Amino acid sequence: MSPWIRRPSRPLVPRLPERWGAAWRGFWARRAPRFARRHVLPWFGILVVAGVGAAIGFALAPGSSTYVGPLQTEVRVRPSLSPGVEVDLPPVGKVTFDTHRAPIIVTANIESVDVDAAARLVRSPQQLLALELTAADTVRSAVVRAAAYSLACGFGGAVLAAVVVYRGRRRTLQTGAALLVVVVAAGAGTALTFDAGALRQPRFTGLLSRAPYVVSSTQNALDRLESYRSGLSDIVRSVSTLYAAAANLPVLGDEQSGSTGLGENVTTVLHISDLHLNPLGYDLTDNLVKQFGVDAVVDTGDTTTWGTGAEASFLGRIGGIGVPYVWVRGNHDSTDTQAQVAAQGAIVLDQGATTEVAGLVLAGQGDPVFTPDGEGAAATGSAEQVQESANETLAAGIETWDDAHADDPVDIALVHDPSGLQPLYGRVPLVLAGHLHKRSVTLDSSGTRIMVEGTTGGAGVTSAGLNRLADGAPLPLSATLLYFGRTGPDAGRLLAYDEVTVGGLGLAEVNLQRTVLSDEDRPALSVPIPTASGSSSSSGSATGSATQPSG
Repeated sequence: MSPWIRRPSRPLVPRLPERWGAAWRGFWARRAPRFARRHVLPWFGILVVAGVGAAIGFALAPGSSTYVGPLQTEVRVRPSLSPGVEVDLPPVGKVTFDTHRAPIIVTANIESVDVDAAARLVRSPQQLLALELTAADTVRSAVVRAAAYSLACGFGGAVLAAVVVYRGRRRTLQTGAALLVVVVAAGAGTALTFDAGALRQPRFTGLLSRAPYVVSSTQNALDRLESYRSGLSDIVRSVSTLYAAAANLPVLGDEQSGSTGLGENVTTVLHISDLHLNPLGYDLTDNLVKQFGVDAVVDTGDTTTWGTGAEASFLGRIGGIGVPYVWVRGNHDSTDTQAQVAAQGAIVLDQGATTEVAGLVLAGQGDPVFTPDGEGAAATGSAEQVQESANETLAAGIETWDDAHADDPVDIALVHDPSGLQPLYGRVPLVLAGHLHKRSVTLDSSGTRIMVEGTTGGAGVTSAGLNRLADGAPLPLSATLLYFGRTGPDAGRLLAYDEVTVGGLGLAEVNLQRTVLSDEDRPALSVPIPTASGSSSSSGSATGSATQPSG
């Protein structure tokens, strides 16, 4: 062998002889089953016994009964894979709050109502004030008692199950210790993930399957529609009243009050869109305006379906709403429709025009196309370029207003089709749109928030809407309540919004969900700067409203 050829070096870790490996495997083959039998399986059995016994105890634990004003309420605390706080309002539905992530649920059931006490409460401002000041402490005490009852019954069930199964002190103590570890971990998880702000964001869900207006399918379509319309008015009025009351419950450390639970210093705007000749859409609008003290209604178009003069009678509902009504043209609305809407007293915005309503500045642009046969598809290609060109006109109108009113810039931009919005990014804090028959909320990197409404008319009299109705799966009616600051540093800023969804014809489901925005949800506006490649990047400076906080 040549002296220049090196021998391969020995490995840093010498290889064990084959017989040693075989001996090691044989050792574990003998020890592993013994280890599992002596340590793993016993503790697994202890956890199973503790879980079964505790589950029975939790199920049998009594609730804590208390009076919150005229309401006799039973509070329970128990384990659940759907954690949070839940207020049952039988037979109407329930209000839930996503307050924590640990597997514990707090439920409150309204057992009875003292009608006489409720009447006295409504007539007495002093009693109302006393209720606001004491309700939080009353509910907190009831929750603590209910948690103590559940914990005691859970431990009792686990210990009793251990005594029955093991009949020995050692295993019984181990079962109790195992349950204690689980309870402490769940309690710590609840405390660490608890968000008091979630109590301001209730979600109402109701299902009135036995309501009198869920009528037989043997009735003709007109009778079914009128029956549902009368029932819809009742259900929305009742549900929205309960929801508003639940949203107004005092939050720990929060002294605000008002019909929305956000304080009285707010302006409430109702956003509707795509009614498509469905009278149920205006029924829903009327009820929400009355129940939530709406200051203005914003309609982002497609009120009609074919844009003909024959549809003018449907537009007569606008004049009776009773609050300012701001409207932009949709792709199903003709210029004749636009004139008819204006004749009803509505404020029609087009070509970047602006208006001041309820302390807010709005700018709008009607849809540049008229396609009554369309079904709300997102614009692409040249169609999106048409939309973008129209939005450039709107952006120019916004810039003109902002240059002349530096202290009071445009708060909301209204369009119908949410395509080609690039000219608006960073120039206005909020864009409201419709067209897609599907609700969505997005926040652009420029600070502009885009809120696309679903269809307040459940797609109404369109081929898509009628097909869904014929298939027994009608589109739901949707609308959104927007809450803006009225005065001070939050003036014109979007503080929160309630998404309202009502089941379609023949259904009786109502859902109301609140979202409260934080300062992080309202970044400063920044107009994107176009790059050489044609794309855009955000800049920290901008003209007009670019330095204003997003709404």
